[in-house]
Amino acid sequence: MLEDLEFMFKNSAYAAIATHDTPLIQGALDLIDKYQVPRDKYEFQMLYGVTPQKRRQLVQNGHRMRVYVPFGEQWFGYSTRRLKENPAMVSHILKALVYRG
Repeated sequence: MLEDLEFMFKNSAYAAIATHDTPLIQGALDLIDKYQVPRDKYEFQMLYGVTPQKRRQLVQNGHRMRVYVPFGEQWFGYSTRRLKENPAMVSHILKALVYRG
């Protein structure tokens, strides 16, 4: 992912950085700093209720954040597919049920 992100920054493409992974977030921040990417040329994206502290910290540091909330008739199927794609999210979701995001 970071190689793709670096390619995007080198070529002035808008980047949507969709991850909750701490090393990937830090890598993205390092690249943003390295290439002096303007804040209007990228955004972070996270699911509501998952890693709320990371989300708040990024926003407090001035980064754009898009928060996704599954809704509508197909919310359950969407959520199930996402969990199948990334089983590590289960622990984040369980924490989100206990602590507000």
